[in-house]
Amino acid sequence: MADAAENSTGAKDVQPIRQSEIFNAADADVVIRSCDNVEFRLHKKNLEFLSGGFPPADTETNPNEIFMYPQRFPSLDNMKFDPLIELAETAEKYEIFALIHICEVHLRSFMRQHPREILRFAAKYDHRELVKELAPILVPYLPLSELSDLLPAHLYKPWSLYRAHWMKEAILTIANSHPHNCYERTDKVRWGATLVPLTLHQSLLSSPFLHNTDNYWKSLVLQYDSKPCCVSVIEGIRGQLGCIVNNIPSLQLPTAQVRASVTGTF
Repeated sequence: MADAAENSTGAKDVQPIRQSEIFNAADADVVIRSCDNVEFRLHKKNLEFLSGGFPPADTETNPNEIFMYPQRFPSLDNMKFDPLIELAETAEKYEIFALIHICEVHLRSFMRQHPREILRFAAKYDHRELVKELAPILVPYLPLSELSDLLPAHLYKPWSLYRAHWMKEAILTIANSHPHNCYERTDKVRWGATLVPLTLHQSLLSSPFLHNTDNYWKSLVLQYDSKPCCVSVIEGIRGQLGCIVNNIPSLQLPTAQVRASVTGTF
């Protein structure tokens, strides 16, 4: 039974039943009615062939979900992120394998803008390649505390090891860089009862830069904007840190067989 919409008085209006203009086979052996009372006259064999998990009639559904049929998918090139991730979720729910692949390809174009949302999706549906590609983007500033409820055990452990490797190299990169002692700044650190000026080099080592985004570096440049030499050092160190992900081994995730022994699923 389709959901009814409420009118201005609070009463529910039942929309009239309409027939889909595209999916209206005369010899249909199954009729599916959407939440807005559109009937789709379909063939069970087509649904069975194109989906690995078409749910029973009492399965909870999303009003924006779609049905699949043997025809060309519409282009997703101009689709924005929110409808794309929702479409990807629907494809996973109904196991529409061709659409799963297409959505995965298009999600890659949003990795820089929506890395956390895509990581959540990739972890939920075990898209290991997406997880591996997101690691270099997220590891420099995303603390493990924010991943404890996001990544399952078979992903969390290798991610934490990868992050530990990255942090070690990042700290060594700064520690081994040429100390820059030009510190005509007001920033000071308390040492006992004395306020001691921080050098730029010390500031970089003591700051929580590993947990920050571009905003950290922009604010740091603004603080030293009167000292071109300091700005040059900041930009140089940031460039070196950005190269670390290219110089350390990529994130190594367990194979499906190993993961099955941990989670009990394949």
